[in-house]
Amino acid sequence: MDMRRQAPSVVFEPEPGERPGASSTLVVPKPALIMAGALVTLVIGLAVAAKKFEVGAFRERPTEVLVQRSLRFEDAPNQGIGVIDAPTGKTAVVLEPGSNGFLRGSLRALTRARKAAGIGAAEPFRLVRYVDGRLVLHDDATGQHVTVTGFGPTQVESFDNLLKEKPGQGPAPVAPYIPIGVGRR
Repeated sequence: MDMRRQAPSVVFEPEPGERPGASSTLVVPKPALIMAGALVTLVIGLAVAAKKFEVGAFRERPTEVLVQRSLRFEDAPNQGIGVIDAPTGKTAVVLEPGSNGFLRGSLRALTRARKAAGIGAAEPFRLVRYVDGRLVLHDDATGQHVTVTGFGPTQVESFDNLLKEKPGQGPAPVAPYIPIGVGRR
């Protein structure tokens, strides 16, 4: 008695309506292949043209700068963040540990890009308030930026505070404004 097991054979039944003796290979008509190739070529061509001519690209339109400040951020004792006014080298404020989570997250993202590019912490960031109301943290060293006004009034307030000569309670450096889309439903 032969103890080896034989692999079971698989038998496919013919599909209903299939012609007897028909080939099981799939044949794609040549015109369909040509049209598919033309479609792929067209899509790639349109993507390249859109990139070259900036069609569909989202850009923030440059407007006039209302107020700006060059800032450096350094680790402070007990996990705080020291905010240094870059031109004077004086500490503007020390952000306490566990506070300003959005600001910390924004800085981490921008700092990660700097580390990847081999850029140190000596280059300052630029915090800019534009005439149109936008508040943007620029990293000129890497070309990246974070538009703060897109994240709500609490985040805007924490960054606005850094534009002041002496951060803390008190008037903002510019008249209050309502960002587009905030408070509307």
